[in-house]
Amino acid sequence: MTSKPSTFFVNRFIIVKGSKAVYDEVFHRGVNIIRGANSVGKSTIMDFLFNCLGGDIAEDRWNEEAQTCDAVFAEIELNGHALTIYRPVQPGKKPPMGFFDGSYEQLQAANTAAVWQSYGINRTDEKLSFSQQLFELLDWPHSQTDDFANLTIHQILRLIYVDQGTAVNKILRAEYSTFDKPSMRQAIGDFLLGLDDLGIYSLKQQLSKAESEFAKIDGQLDSIYRYISPSEGVLRVASLNSAIGDANKELLELLAHRDTLLTQSDESISDAVLKAKAEQASQQIAELTKEIDIRTAKQAEMLNEIVESELFITAIESRIKALKESRTAYEFFGEVRFKFCPSCLSALSDSGKEQCHLCKTELDKNSREASYLAALNELAFQKKESTKVLVELRTKLSEHAHYLNSKQFALQTVKSNHIMALRMSSDRVLKLNELSAKIGTIEERIKNYDTKAKLVGAVEGLIEKKQNLNAIMLELDEQIKASKSQTSSRRESIESNLSEKTVELLKKDGGFEPAFNVAQTVMFDFGKDFMLVDGRSKFSASSETILKNSFHLAILLESLEDDSMRYPRLLLLDNTEDKGMGPDRSQNFQRVLVEALTEHDEKSYQVIMTTSMVDPALDTSDLCVGPHYAKGMHTLSL
Repeated sequence: MTSKPSTFFVNRFIIVKGSKAVYDEVFHRGVNIIRGANSVGKSTIMDFLFNCLGGDIAEDRWNEEAQTCDAVFAEIELNGHALTIYRPVQPGKKPPMGFFDGSYEQLQAANTAAVWQSYGINRTDEKLSFSQQLFELLDWPHSQTDDFANLTIHQILRLIYVDQGTAVNKILRAEYSTFDKPSMRQAIGDFLLGLDDLGIYSLKQQLSKAESEFAKIDGQLDSIYRYISPSEGVLRVASLNSAIGDANKELLELLAHRDTLLTQSDESISDAVLKAKAEQASQQIAELTKEIDIRTAKQAEMLNEIVESELFITAIESRIKALKESRTAYEFFGEVRFKFCPSCLSALSDSGKEQCHLCKTELDKNSREASYLAALNELAFQKKESTKVLVELRTKLSEHAHYLNSKQFALQTVKSNHIMALRMSSDRVLKLNELSAKIGTIEERIKNYDTKAKLVGAVEGLIEKKQNLNAIMLELDEQIKASKSQTSSRRESIESNLSEKTVELLKKDGGFEPAFNVAQTVMFDFGKDFMLVDGRSKFSASSETILKNSFHLAILLESLEDDSMRYPRLLLLDNTEDKGMGPDRSQNFQRVLVEALTEHDEKSYQVIMTTSMVDPALDTSDLCVGPHYAKGMHTLSL
């Protein structure tokens, strides 16, 4: 949930052709009315504004006049922060958006010295997308739907912009593509009404971080246990201290013995003894060399296995990435459609059924989605298992390298003994050499014990951290459950409030629809994209227009009373007279809208609406923006 209201206002809007502004109007807080006769271009202005703010418009919905324009500018205010955005006009494409930190007047004054920040539709490693940048400025978290599709500013605007091209019985602006899932529509509504689980977003992130740290510590402990006590399984501080004491005692005895030998005189040693010593050392050298060769070959095999595993994991990651990109491309572009058969060049007809328009094979969207998820799950499982194997291989390689190093050290020691045996001239020197080797071994053992003793301290610290993290995870899990319960309670409250507000507005319709006069409840479902009045969905087209506009107005009114909603207190309304609306009914709704909003500070919201049947009293008010476009005039000064 948000802690303060989100606001998204338009201060000025400019449409440019060449070096000329063909539309330039200043908008104010409160209600803004663009009025004029039919076909003067009011909807063109609204579509341009929708596109400038980050919305996508299908290529076939750009009229000829709009296509001749070059760019759009909008001075906007996000949570009180003013900036100017720019977007080139590129019908059928999704161009980037430029951000200038300042008003449009400041931009004009800066001229060529203006500093623009460009953001594309997709995020890169170096920069956010323009949707993410707008979300950042609005202090919104980056949301995902249940199937992990990201919410964008285009999707958000689908609930803010009520256009004429969408059926009047739909809540959200129609998505002119093959991708418009119920999960996406539900996510839009829940996000803007503050009904989603993003209230526990940070808790989930904390839980994920704690679980990751817990797994890391668990792995560290496992590695330490393997190094310290692979056979014992349990390491105790007392046993280490006892071993260190015994080793120090043995070292002192050896040092004392060496001191005694140093005071003795040399005695010659027989050739037979020296020869025996040399042969023994030579045999040990041969055995150690053979074992080292075998171990070295095994090490090379293990290295090859690790490289192969790493390459396999890289290949899996590449396939996962390609699969996700393939899905994104399909969702973005939809099914590839041919106008002509690639074999005989005959024109292709659309059967209207759920089948491939080329080969006429029956299509099943659910089957495609299930296949995608199955493939993704299989790859994820393979990556998980391969990663587990790779970790085990690396651990074995580390242990193997440690053992190999010890054998190589032993070989060097035996070689030294062999050389010494060949060069020995007295028994005393031989014994001194053997004692030195034993002293070195004991000192190394004591050093190893000291290292293990330090690791024991680390183990105790890690165990304590592990216990603390476990307690934190349990607490976070309880907080998440509590937050979900609160979200459920809030949903009931919001749905009830919107129903009451919509019913109140419907009863002010003026008696054009008798069912509205006695309405009790309005139910809505963003996922299914429909509204019901007392369980009924079918009304006349003009009545459905009133219902739709009243519901959107109710959302705006609720946002003015509920700071936990993310709806940015901006309503773009372009279907006031949609579907055969008469002047009396349209003008009545205009008065109802203005009256309903007068109870609130006009600086706290903004409505930009169009009408060809403006109420005479409103036509001369300060609520109107621009001239009254008479028949023959056009909003774009082309």
